[in-house]
This record gives sequence, structure tokens and C-alpha cells, in this order.
Amino acid sequence: MKKLLAVVLTAVVLVGGGTLSAANAWEPPTGAMFNDPMGQREAQDRTMKHIIKAINKSPKHSLIRIAMYSLDRPDVTKSLLAACKRKVAIQIVLNDNWTSGQTRTMRKQFGTSMAPRFDDGCNPRDPEKFAQPWAYPSFVRICAGACRLNRPLGNQHMKFLLFSQTGSARNVVMVGSTNLTGFAARTHWNDLFTMVDKPTTYQAYSMIHNQLAQDIPVAEPHVVVVDGNLVSEFGAIVPRIQKENDPIWLRLNQVDCAAQPGYGKNGHTVIRVMMYAWVGVRGQYLAQKAAQLDRAGCEVRAILSGAGTVVKRILRRGGVAMRSADLDTDKDKETGFDDTPWEHFTHEKWMTLNGTYAGVPMRVVWTGSENWSDKSEVNDEVTIMIPRQKAHEDYARHFEFLWTKRTRRL
Repeated sequence: MKKLLAVVLTAVVLVGGGTLSAANAWEPPTGAMFNDPMGQREAQDRTMKHIIKAINKSPKHSLIRIAMYSLDRPDVTKSLLAACKRKVAIQIVLNDNWTSGQTRTMRKQFGTSMAPRFDDGCNPRDPEKFAQPWAYPSFVRICAGACRLNRPLGNQHMKFLLFSQTGSARNVVMVGSTNLTGFAARTHWNDLFTMVDKPTTYQAYSMIHNQLAQDIPVAEPHVVVVDGNLVSEFGAIVPRIQKENDPIWLRLNQVDCAAQPGYGKNGHTVIRVMMYAWVGVRGQYLAQKAAQLDRAGCEVRAILSGAGTVVKRILRRGGVAMRSADLDTDKDKETGFDDTPWEHFTHEKWMTLNGTYAGVPMRVVWTGSENWSDKSEVNDEVTIMIPRQKAHEDYARHFEFLWTKRTRRL
């Protein structure tokens, strides 16, 4: 059942930081950001440095919440430990696929309990001086399978960061495909979208983070949050996604290939898809829908990594132009990611549209953690709809850069 949240979530209380000063006048850049694993170190670490600076600018008694699939970066860990020493509360939820040394270090410092306690790792209090412990405990939690879903074979796959305050900005939300690992920076392309001063979105993501940390299935895992023109979608349809109730299918089904003046290209709606792991039965019916849209007059292009053979066949037969970001740059088939020869690939999971959607002319981006695959049905996932021209321009520009400079023919 879909749960729609369009108002402030009173279950989550905002945490205040310090007063504004010259030291915290910085505000994180908003909008889209992308790394480039084939670029110089600055380009590889672009999203990571953005995150680290936000951590470093978090003031005393603020709160950082992180939900990630994986984390192993020493520089991120160093910044989080330093924030803890400044009495910043830090709450982290990770998937159980791999517990790195950096994660173990933080678990030792932050603890694992969600209960407020006097011996909190970041905000300890003397019980003889304070009646209550600090209200926001620090912890590192690792889910067994999916956190919010009754799916032991699933994963905590969301990737988002929340800052009650960083610099002068409050209610900061960062979401995308970025994991906090060296592998994510050096091997694959990722996106990160940053929003500031978004209390409704911040509180909704905080509620979801709290549910993730509890690692208990929730009755209604599919939650839709409306904040102005931003729409965030969490979880999966229960008991099982079918084509008719698949949020991605329903999204594609609202596309009109006739674009109004000032939108699209030559009167046609333009769709771009950047997708890792477009596979499985779900991937096939979504490919059929994308191909149908191309035949109906939409201009559909896709950059793929790890796509299924049948998915690619459906897209090709439907006329969808494709390129692959799976790159064997050292020409050695014995090296690469897992059992593949790829040194680089795209890990992004997004779609852009410039044309007509739900009967309205718009430029819009959908991005987040969800692959177009069967596996995503059993994962904790998030997708955010961003109907903003600047966001669309940034994602479209990134697509064209990869299309012309960082991909190969299929």
C-alpha cells in the first residue's frame, strides 16, 4: 500500500547547531555532482570531497545520518571521527555484504545501540550533572538483509546522507548512487544530488533512516514523500512488484512522445537512461516499454553497464540507441571488476525526460539507488523525482560527456 507524506513529519525532531559565524558561513553547493574514475584524482574524488567538507563543517551538537551500501574510505572515517570529537552525533546504517576495517573502527567509537546513553561515544554526559543523556545517540548499525523489508535475501541499498546543519545550511539531504568507498571513486561513475533547507524532505529521510537502523520489517515499506515539486519514493511494493504496479513502469507509462514547443527535440520527447544492472524479468518488461516509447516517437538513448543480453536485444530491436560504459582499459580480460574484464563502468541509476510527462511539459530527472532489475524488488531503495531545468541540464550534460568520451559501441 502506498503511503503518501506531504506534510512535516512530527515524529522527527530537528537538531540545532551553533549560531552563524564566519567559521560556518560556508554552504554546500547544491544540485548534481558526478565523479569521473578516468579523470585526475580531483575528478575521481569529486563527490567524496563534497561529502567530507560537509562533515568537516558540521558544528557541535548537530546530527549526521548516513545510509550506505558500503563504506571503507579512511578520509571519510577520519572526518567522522573528528566530528564525533566535536560532539556531532553520527548515525550510520550499512548493508551486511562487507564490514570494512573503517566500519569496525567507527563501531568501536560510536557503538551500536540506538538508545540514548550517558556513555555515548560522541556526546557523553555525567549522570551526576545531567538528568538525561544526549537525546541523539551515535551508532553504526549493519542490517541483516534488507532493513525495512521482510526480505532476508535483499540489501540495504540506499545511498543518502543527512546533515541537520553543515556550515550555514540546515536540513541538508544528499542522495544518489555514490557509496563511500575508494572503489566507487576509482572504478565507476556515480552521481550525488544535494539539497539544502528542505525540512520536509530532511525529516522524511530521517524517518526512513530510523526505520533502517531498527532493522525490523515495516508494515508499509513503500512510502512516497512530496515536498513542493520534489517527490521521493522509498521501499518496494508488497507483496511483489508486478508490471501493473511497478513505479518505474507507471512512470514510463505517463510519458507522451509529443513534446510541446520549447521542450523536447523537433516536437519529440527526449529520454536518457543511465543504468547499471538493467537485467532480469523486470528489466525486460521495462526495456519493452522503453522500446515502445522509441517506436512511438520519443528519442530514447541509454548508457548501460552490466545489462542483460535479452534487455539489450529488446532495446536494439526497438530502435533505442545504446552505448556501453563497461570499459576494459588495460586490454586484459583477467583483470577487472569481479569476474569481468572491466576496469571502469557506470554505477548510476537515473532517467531524464525533456518533453511531456503526465500531460505536462517539463524537464525532469529521476535518480537514486534503484537498478532496473528484479533484485531491486527486495532491496531498501530510494528514488527522487527532480523536475528542475538546472538539474536536467546537469544530468543531460553528463550523459553527453559519457556518450562521446567515456563509452563504447554496443
